[in-house]
Amino acid sequence: MNAPSALTEYVTMSRELSPGERWYWIIDQLSTLNVCARVRIEGELSAEALRTALGALQDRHPRLRAAIAERPGEGPRFVPTDRPIPLREVYPADFDDARWVGEVDGHELTVPLDWRSGPLARAVLISGPGPIHDLLLTVPHSIADGTTALSLLRQWVRLAAEPPAPGSSAVTGGPAPESFEALFRERPQTAPAAPSGDQPAAGDVGRLRPERFVPFDQRRTRMLHRSLDGDALDRLTRACKREGATLHGVLAAALACAVAGEAGATPPTHIAVGSPITLRDELSRPVPEDEAGCFVSALHSVVRHQPDDLWSMARFIRDDLAARRRRGEQYEVFDLLAVQGPAGVADCEPFVRYIEENGPFNFFVSNIGRFEFPAGLGAWRLSGAQFVGGISVVGYLGSSVSTSQGRLSWNFTHIDGAVSRERAERLADASIALVLAAAR
Repeated sequence: MNAPSALTEYVTMSRELSPGERWYWIIDQLSTLNVCARVRIEGELSAEALRTALGALQDRHPRLRAAIAERPGEGPRFVPTDRPIPLREVYPADFDDARWVGEVDGHELTVPLDWRSGPLARAVLISGPGPIHDLLLTVPHSIADGTTALSLLRQWVRLAAEPPAPGSSAVTGGPAPESFEALFRERPQTAPAAPSGDQPAAGDVGRLRPERFVPFDQRRTRMLHRSLDGDALDRLTRACKREGATLHGVLAAALACAVAGEAGATPPTHIAVGSPITLRDELSRPVPEDEAGCFVSALHSVVRHQPDDLWSMARFIRDDLAARRRRGEQYEVFDLLAVQGPAGVADCEPFVRYIEENGPFNFFVSNIGRFEFPAGLGAWRLSGAQFVGGISVVGYLGSSVSTSQGRLSWNFTHIDGAVSRERAERLADASIALVLAAAR
């Protein structure tokens, strides 16, 4: 890595974590909160070329040259590190299409990054006996969202396919990237009306019931991989246009129906489903996909359970999210963290328990939409680009959705013990079945 002097880098790169970054850093220490991106490459590929490309990627992004330090009397700070992004090589004798899922499920979502030494990223190369490889890139949620993870992976692959000329890769200078909160616009002064329709009292809203309480510091995210191929995706896209709904709306409605149905709920039960959303397009300056950082918030929709009318649920979720965004509700969580957020792990339990017991939702669908990822670079054929996000202590069941290279990837995650693998399988399969049935 082409690094400037240690003193210069420290002065330019050091800043205190913002309330949102600090919150993610705290809960990552309780239960790992990573975001992982994956792509398959078919073609000749060397670990040496990948390491060189990781160095060039790190040169481009100050957040990938950072660690986090704690000092007496100060809040946690981003500080520079000169450690390279590590690349773990896996050469299984039994390589198959699902091997990458095992690596994500068993290691990447479970093992935290070493934030004290940095860097805040790591990579994996999984190679079979033939010219087939899976690449994984993992980053903590304190500096990355799903879009960031996939963007960094895309940049890494391009740098490996077309290495920069020797000496042309320069370290990005300037101060540490500003915090997410520093980019907020002035809040709206008026609140548009909420969507029409009866809304139940808070105590009447259904949530996902855990099978048992798992202590916060013992929670582990597990993963199930699902996807829709091109034909199913085309049918679903056409159905969304026909029904006047969004793809996100129908996916969220399907998961809400699956959770409600599994609990034996009957209409007119209401249930709350969360929707992490990107804010890149509404900040004080444009934030492109290729800029690293965590630029998301989360909203929830309390939707009437209508298992025989999934499209009405989907349209309600679309309209409800749009109205909440117009009211600026996506910023309320950051106001709460700034005023009442914990300073560190030692004092976080009351706040974490409050979120557990009173949070507006405990299952969610995180959909970043269509993400352009090349299907080929030179002699390489690329496929299966997608991301998976952890849960930590902010729920029991989640799903990460992205659409790339003509396929929709729908990766379900659950907290081990709170939601058994068998139950998570049932909920994932029920969600897929509901979506496919609605798309007919």
